[in-house]
Amino acid sequence: MLRNRCRKPKYKYILLVGLPGSGKDVAAKILEKECNYRVIVMSEMVRERVIEKGLPETRENFRRVGLELREELGPAAVALLCMKRAEEIERTQRQAGFVINGIRNIEEIDAFKKRFGDSVLTIAVLASKKVRFDRIRKRGRKGFDLMHKFRPLSYEDFLKQDREELQLFDMGKAIAWADVFIVNDGSLNELVEKVLSVVSGDP
Repeated sequence: MLRNRCRKPKYKYILLVGLPGSGKDVAAKILEKECNYRVIVMSEMVRERVIEKGLPETRENFRRVGLELREELGPAAVALLCMKRAEEIERTQRQAGFVINGIRNIEEIDAFKKRFGDSVLTIAVLASKKVRFDRIRKRGRKGFDLMHKFRPLSYEDFLKQDREELQLFDMGKAIAWADVFIVNDGSLNELVEKVLSVVSGDP
């Protein structure tokens, strides 16, 4: 059975990268539920800084503070904060592994690879523009769609946000740098099978 594949995880760190609506969060939940991984969301590291600064939790502030962190500590800044958080967690409770959800650039991937070597797997979660747009419109997640609270997210808005992700953070390069690609245009069961197959080392 697929669910037996994660009893002895092959990777200590699984890095997830993908554009909004691709299904990164769902993939992370699958790994948490089926493989007992601990999920660390990179945007939560940024959110903590946004709150410390007393700023509203908007997408614009997340981006600005994220860029400030990278200017201050280098392009792998948020990844380093995630490593520190993982170490803090493991001091009190040994974990099967960690999912780092929300990789933005190649430098973040390289930082994990440099420190943890072959125990790191980077997964790019992909989906078509139409599928991602439909998902985003349905979920209305705080921090992403807050600016559209009083009007529906248009396709033009969606494309603009995609372009900003790709241009501001070079996310396209991080996606291309992934070890494995998972296309998430189908059902939840299909995604579960793909994710568990990847982490078990199946072809």
